[in-house]
Amino acid sequence: MPLGTAYTFGCRAENPSPRHRPSFKKFQGLETRRCFTTMPLILIGSFYMKAILLSLAVASLLSGCTTAKTERIYIGTGKGGGIYFTDLDTGTGRLSPPVKASDTRGAGFITVSPDNRFLYATGVASFKINENGTLTQLSEQQSGEKGSCYVSTDHTGQMLMTAYYSSGSVASFKISDGTLSEAISIHRHTGSGQHPNRQKKPFGHSVVPNPENTHAYVADLGIDKIMIYSMNPEEGTLSPAGEAVVPGGAMGPRHMKFSPDGKRLYVLNELDLSVSTFRTLANGRLNFLSTTPMLPENADKTDLTAAEIRIHPNGKFIFTSLRDGSDRRRDSIITYRIISDGLQRIQTTPAQVWVPRNFNIDSSGKCLIVGGQLSKDIVTFRIDPKTAALTFTDSRIPLESEPICFEFTH
Repeated sequence: MPLGTAYTFGCRAENPSPRHRPSFKKFQGLETRRCFTTMPLILIGSFYMKAILLSLAVASLLSGCTTAKTERIYIGTGKGGGIYFTDLDTGTGRLSPPVKASDTRGAGFITVSPDNRFLYATGVASFKINENGTLTQLSEQQSGEKGSCYVSTDHTGQMLMTAYYSSGSVASFKISDGTLSEAISIHRHTGSGQHPNRQKKPFGHSVVPNPENTHAYVADLGIDKIMIYSMNPEEGTLSPAGEAVVPGGAMGPRHMKFSPDGKRLYVLNELDLSVSTFRTLANGRLNFLSTTPMLPENADKTDLTAAEIRIHPNGKFIFTSLRDGSDRRRDSIITYRIISDGLQRIQTTPAQVWVPRNFNIDSSGKCLIVGGQLSKDIVTFRIDPKTAALTFTDSRIPLESEPICFEFTH
């Protein structure tokens, strides 16, 4: 890249052409008599220094406008496909060719430790992150529960929590330098929901800590509840601390995200195709505020299910993914504006992949990465910082396995 040239999403600067460069020819022929020699030299030096300073100022300004960075993404895959990593150029929105980091068969959903040293997968397994991006397995534990589908750590990285779909339960493990202990706490849920096929019993689907690191919340798709647990990271334990009903019937709470300030919890409802907003209370309890549909009222919802929810780093917007189980390819990313008591749906964008089970946003908020579980590919979108409008970058990379989870290093 030529010196002085920079590129970003919509910002490009090039070296000035020769006809625009400062010329010193006008100083030729100036008086050289004794009484006039000092002034031309000062003028020349002053002009030259100003030109240099101006060039440096412009270069600095352009650097601030065009600075891009590379962020590493780990990809958990289904059906024993292992774990991959790729690097995102936030300036272009393009991804490097995926590299297999581990052949582990128990990948699925993954999470990276707060200090970026370790990675945990729903195996339940832990890995050391090597300097070259590959993974070295450190431990693997079996709790006796079935269908682990989601993992997360507390914010200090001292304990791992796992949600189990088939068992309708949650378990916790103590972490010591990346190594997992045996399961310390196991809690099984009870009850059922209104959906005749999907809610005959509990189905734990995700577990997340609150920003204060005092409580963990488990979304149970089968019973339309958020189960609340108090956390003790030092001991690695979870203790029951209440529950919150997701009202409406046959909602199917799947995944959740807290607002950056921790005052709101947003729950993605897989079956109802909606997002429910809760106010968080001081004792870890939740107060229901509203539910916002993902689609217009008269939309055809046949074969559609909600998959993932993410909050933009600026805390002003929320994104969700809608997956189409048929071949009609109605897969999409839905964008919402966060308002005081809930959400306002503002845009629906074709996902450009088949079955967007998971997606994520880089830390700068410039790019959104989406994986197609059935199309086995990954695409990227640019995010407008003011409106959150998505623009497809035309960047698409294939993957040998089904991508079902994307996690950036911190």
